[in-house]
Amino acid sequence: MLRTLFTPRWLALLGAVVAVCVAFVWLGLWQLSVAQHSAIEELQAQRDALVEKPLDEVMAPHSAFPQDGAGHPVRVEGQYDGARQFLVPDRVLDGQRGFWVVTPLVVDGGAVVPVLRGFVMDPAEADVPPADAVTVHGELAPGESPYLGEDTLPEGQQGTIDLSLLANLWPEPLYNGFIFSTAEEPPVTSTALAHVPPPQLTAGDVDWRNLGYALQWWVFAAFAVFMYLKLLHDAARGRGAGGADTGGGADTGGAADTGGARTGPPPTVSSAPAPADERIESHHV
Repeated sequence: MLRTLFTPRWLALLGAVVAVCVAFVWLGLWQLSVAQHSAIEELQAQRDALVEKPLDEVMAPHSAFPQDGAGHPVRVEGQYDGARQFLVPDRVLDGQRGFWVVTPLVVDGGAVVPVLRGFVMDPAEADVPPADAVTVHGELAPGESPYLGEDTLPEGQQGTIDLSLLANLWPEPLYNGFIFSTAEEPPVTSTALAHVPPPQLTAGDVDWRNLGYALQWWVFAAFAVFMYLKLLHDAARGRGAGGADTGGGADTGGAADTGGARTGPPPTVSSAPAPADERIESHHV
């Protein structure tokens, strides 16, 4: 098979197959990116269509986080409780590692919701807001997974915004989510806290039509490789069979010649006259 592969004809065909496969794989990747981009555009359009609503119109305390609640713009009125403020370490903003500053907001009615007010690189820069009435504008986000680190964190720090843990620490009814603060009326957060933007959109789903196109191109590439290997295998088998037939014909001819050769003396025809009793006399009529 290797002898057949390294002939000019099959090497040229191999180059063509490689070029086709590279093109098909690239087209598949392009279709996949289009599928993801289309899904993100659809999510962005849905988010842009959302109108800011009071928090109580989007979710209620102790209720499950809404399926379409992530990124929903909300506003809520209440007072910050700086005594229960905590920091979340090992967070990154613009390439810098630091802390999230999370402060509970006690809303009118007695329930509480965590508000991510900003980012600091030094815990000493995290100011404690006054307990004045404030209206917070922001975007909803679901709670984070529990902290699984082995290191014990200092007092006033928590590894994540773990709402199940906060539900045990805070006696008030708790909203099952937290808010990325985007604005305050009036502003009560120090300028030392850097604004933390809400999470960027990511496609949890894709456009299935474009995904099908991507898979189709990759199937074409795999089929091209399969056909090349099949044709190469068939050509190699045919070449081997042709050589075997040629050798077998020569052997058969040789055997026939050998079997047909006479080993004894050639037959002779005697010219002596036949005996008298064996002669056939001619009769004239």
